[in-house]
Formats: sequence, C-alpha cells, structure tokens
Amino acid sequence: MKESLKERRVRFILIGFFMFLIVSAFLYRFDQQQVHVKQYPSMALVLEQSNQARVNPVVALYEYIHNQHVLAIYEVESSNRFRFKARHAIELKDAPDRLLPDVTGEGIWANVRGDWIYFTQNLQEEKRDPGQRSSDSPFETRFQFDENESIININGKQSITMVIGEKPTGLHSLSENGSLWLVITETDIKIAEIETK
Repeated sequence: MKESLKERRVRFILIGFFMFLIVSAFLYRFDQQQVHVKQYPSMALVLEQSNQARVNPVVALYEYIHNQHVLAIYEVESSNRFRFKARHAIELKDAPDRLLPDVTGEGIWANVRGDWIYFTQNLQEEKRDPGQRSSDSPFETRFQFDENESIININGKQSITMVIGEKPTGLHSLSENGSLWLVITETDIKIAEIETK
C-alpha cells in the first residue's frame, strides 16, 4: 500500500513533534540540575584528621541529594580506596550557609536560615551556648587555582591536578602530614592523595 503525500506529511510532523518534546525534556532536566548545583553547593567540615594513631579521617558533609538537604558524618576508609563509610545522617529543613566546628572539636554548628544549630557527633540536635562555636575550621585550607593548567596550588609547596573543566570551591586537609585532601568542586566531592617529601 502506497503512502499518500498527506500521510507522509503527518508522519514527519508527528516525528518532529515528539523529537522536539524529548529534546526539550532533556534540556529542562539539565537546567534544573544546574540550578540545584548552584543554589545548594556542597560543604564539608573535617572533624578528625588521619595521623599515626588514627588511620581514617572523619568528615561532616552537606549535600543536596534527591531533593533533600542531607548532613552526614563519614569515616573516610584509607585502606578501602577512600570509601566514605556513613556513620550518621539527617535531613535538614534547608541548605546551610556555613558549617563550623565546636571549640571542643566534638560537634558541628550549621547556620540554617540565619540560625546557628548545634549537632553532636551523632547528629543529635542540642541546645548549646553559641560562644562554643569556632570562628573557622582549622583544617580548611586557602588555595590558588590555575584555570589554564587545572591545578590547585597549596601554600606554594604542593599541588593537585584537576580534570579540565572542574573548578574547586573548597579544600580541606584530611591528614596531618599533608598527603590527603578533600576537594569540593561545583559538582562533586573528591579525595586527592599527593606525595609529601
């Protein structure tokens, strides 16, 4: 049976329409993911570094995952390809603006909607005197990023090579000897291991 000119036009119009819908859906989904990445950046706070007595560092991470604001505490298993082993996790009402350690080093302060909330190392919310909040993290490190070379320069002594196109937003020391680093990028959280002399 031969297809008429009118039937052929209708077929092409329908194919074009459905292709347009599919491409539009992919573009919309990509745009929404970008909005969430920019609107809710990941944050980290190192609670314990690895040293001669303690092999695995402990970190607190905030991430926006599956439409939820998640704060979790992980042990970074050095002997298991730096696998993140979750200890505790909770859902926050909103994204924190900042994470800071307690002066005792035993808990986490999260600034959510302008209010500082204290969490124990088990992520139990407790009332605590705001004077017990540190003003900064002792393990967060300043760095320079060379976009042309995709290299993070640390104190002019060490460097971390990044994948081209990745841009770091935070850097945290995971070890006392400077060999292990937690790198926060615009889209990911990575562990970098570098040789120390």
